[in-house]
Amino acid sequence: MSGELLTKSKIADALGTNPMRVTRFIERNKINAVKKEGKRELFKLTDFNALKKELSEPETKKEAQSHAFSKDDYILTLKKQLEDQQKQFDEVLKSKDETIDSLKDTIATSKHAYEDMKDQLAVKDNQITALTKLTNNAQTLNMVDKDPKRLQSAQSSAETKPEQSSSEKEEDSSPKETSKSHWWQRFGKH
Repeated sequence: MSGELLTKSKIADALGTNPMRVTRFIERNKINAVKKEGKRELFKLTDFNALKKELSEPETKKEAQSHAFSKDDYILTLKKQLEDQQKQFDEVLKSKDETIDSLKDTIATSKHAYEDMKDQLAVKDNQITALTKLTNNAQTLNMVDKDPKRLQSAQSSAETKPEQSSSEKEEDSSPKETSKSHWWQRFGKH
């Protein structure tokens, strides 16, 4: 059978495929007919060993193998992308944590500075109070140096004011006399 000439349909029968596939194989591989009998072209079966080999390894297996390699490559590519994204995510998390720590440090420093300023303000207030007392004492001493009687009169008026206020209360309860007094008369009362 290998030496005889066959038509496309007989070659298809011998190989267990359809005539259309044989025709495509002939066109693709540019196989010339050995002999023509009218419209029928005759070919040697040995010219179709490559087709026989293709048919023994089904095309689906070839496609599956080629797809298997591409699927593996695709999976590897996806794994690589996932690892890259995980690294980026980890870097973002690390950066976020560093930012949070930095902000916490800034807050702690600000609180410390606030407490220092608060302490400084308390010291300043104490100094102002002490200086005010010293200034008052200096003014009092200055007045005593200039006029010692003023100090005595200031002290005696301070002592008599509470007594006067109680006597004034008694006077308030008694009916008041409305008498006009002139300004020079007021000097003698005190």
